[in-house]
Amino acid sequence: METIDYIIGILTAAGLSSLIGLEREIHGQPAGLRTHMILGVGAALAATISILYSHTLSSSAMPSDPGRIVAQVVSGVGFLGAGAILRFGVTIKGLTTASSLWTTAIIGIACGSGFFELAIVTATLVFIILTIIDKIEDAVLTTYKTRTLRVSLEDRPGIVNDIRSTLEEQKIRILSLNASMPNKKTLNLELIIRTPTDLRMDSLIGRLNKMDAAQSMEIG
Repeated sequence: METIDYIIGILTAAGLSSLIGLEREIHGQPAGLRTHMILGVGAALAATISILYSHTLSSSAMPSDPGRIVAQVVSGVGFLGAGAILRFGVTIKGLTTASSLWTTAIIGIACGSGFFELAIVTATLVFIILTIIDKIEDAVLTTYKTRTLRVSLEDRPGIVNDIRSTLEEQKIRILSLNASMPNKKTLNLELIIRTPTDLRMDSLIGRLNKMDAAQSMEIG
């Protein structure tokens, strides 16, 4: 490969990475267009340097493995992906972005190594997964969201069953329930619930507020 071929590889990595990064940027993810592009370009350069090292610096006495630098890129991107994963209560977000970052690095390595066809097919497939497959999933599969519900109530017999009934009417499933009593009259409940994605939170809050025993609530 000539120098121009390596330059084309890096530019191709930038273009393909921007395709994935733009989709993440549109969806407001912490790792967006620039992050994906820089990652793809950097991975392409790492692959290029690995190849050049093995061609120019290695000898029979000191052989060079072009896969060493590439392997470090693949493992190192895992730390970058971990930074894109955020936890909100019991909900974890960013796994898809972390996966796209890791795959973008591999696409960049493929571009830097001259495997343009594989890189293009992979980038196109990732873009389809992030866009078209996501819409099909939303349309076909019933999805749920996991939330944390904290409710403060005036304690009385049967109050927990009333809460259960109210949530079941909204097709909400209780995954776990913790109760505490700061005093003899107040009952604090912390529930991990699974709600349908189309459920409006104001509807749930309105139902809970109709309970005479309800004092305060928080949904996270």
